[in-house]
Amino acid sequence: MRHTKSTWQQRVASWRASGQTADEFAAEHGLAAGTLRWWASRLKHERMPQEAPMVRLAQVIRSPAPPVVRGAIIIDVLDARARVTVEAGVERETLDVVLGALRIGGTR
Repeated sequence: MRHTKSTWQQRVASWRASGQTADEFAAEHGLAAGTLRWWASRLKHERMPQEAPMVRLAQVIRSPAPPVVRGAIIIDVLDARARVTVEAGVERETLDVVLGALRIGGTR
């Protein structure tokens, strides 16, 4: 039984890697497509203890926010106007708080 299971594990892995349908892969390798599907289902639901599930990882690297340059931001809301002068080197978080407070309606 162990030999059969390991053989089918290899066949199912080859099928998955091929990108072919079960019918295409089975015909090419002289297998029954239904049997290939059955083993794929069985192996998916019956993990062997020494097998660890495949985990894909991605590394996320945060780059520093670009520096805020000196300038002015003018916000017109209906009949009101606000001018915010931004000095070079201002912290982005501080600028975000100020601009957030000036949102339409001034609500959070």
